Amino acid sequence: MFTIDSKIEIVAPVASVRTAITTEAGYRAWWAQDADFDGKQATFRFATPSERRSVTFRIDRCDGTGISMTCIAQENNPDWLGTTLAIELGETATGTRVHLVHSGYPAKNEVYERCSDAWPYFLRSLASYMMTGTGEPYPKAA
Repeated sequence: MFTIDSKIEIVAPVASVRTAITTEAGYRAWWAQDADFDGKQATFRFATPSERRSVTFRIDRCDGTGISMTCIAQENNPDWLGTTLAIELGETATGTRVHLVHSGYPAKNEVYERCSDAWPYFLRSLASYMMTGTGEPYPKAA
């Protein structure tokens, strides 16, 4: 199994970042505009002109230090099924350290490579959302 490990420091309070990673409105602002999140499950949908993909996660842990979830369903994204996404938060002198670990990829293939590039992009989107109020989430399907 393979893992993506990415970190970023954000000049924003831990409580604000926690809200962004534990609420539907937060995820829609920085990761995927087409998202549903109820605290027990989260579904994220991504569409391109040629394909629609989605992933549904079971929330395993959601507390003051972060969130951990396991992919339990997918549409056109089988490499994510069974993976675990953990986002851990830590206080720094200037704000918040965000540590994202997405583990359980079955192969280092095109999906893994695309996600290796995408996660740092979306962490920067989270930082932008925290610092300016505007992130760069994956757009909602038309």
